[in-house]
Amino acid sequence: MADYFSYEGRLNRWPYFLRYIGCLVAYFILVIFLSIMVGIVAYSNTAIGNIITILISFLILIAALIMLIFMLMQAIKRLHDLDKSGWYLLIRLASIIPLIGWIIVLGFDLYLFLAKGTTGPNRFGPDPLGGEASQSNDTVQSLNSDAVDAEYKDINETEE
Repeated sequence: MADYFSYEGRLNRWPYFLRYIGCLVAYFILVIFLSIMVGIVAYSNTAIGNIITILISFLILIAALIMLIFMLMQAIKRLHDLDKSGWYLLIRLASIIPLIGWIIVLGFDLYLFLAKGTTGPNRFGPDPLGGEASQSNDTVQSLNSDAVDAEYKDINETEE
């Protein structure tokens, strides 16, 4: 659970998409359920009904804040997979500009959903897909160090 609210590491396209959609679906189900509850309680038109309506509205606000934090952390991890800083999320502030800003944000979100992450390890961690790329880098590094060691031994033997 702590991994979902951490900004460290990388997240490739498919898990990002699933977490994004899953969070939105869960939030909308919760809001619909709580809105129905508000409608039922508000119909009673009593003091207790008003208090319950306020509490349910507060729950919706808390759920929205949790969802916002969750989605920010996932987007930062996705940017890390693209070898970009999490500060690139400030591009989403362009949405305050009508139409042009919305187009910019839509393009940015499509980039997060569709762009292939960097192959192999980058400055934010190992490749979440693992695979041949990260293994081949390790193999090349190990072969290079073996070659250097062998060459060093040859040099030492010829000097003696």
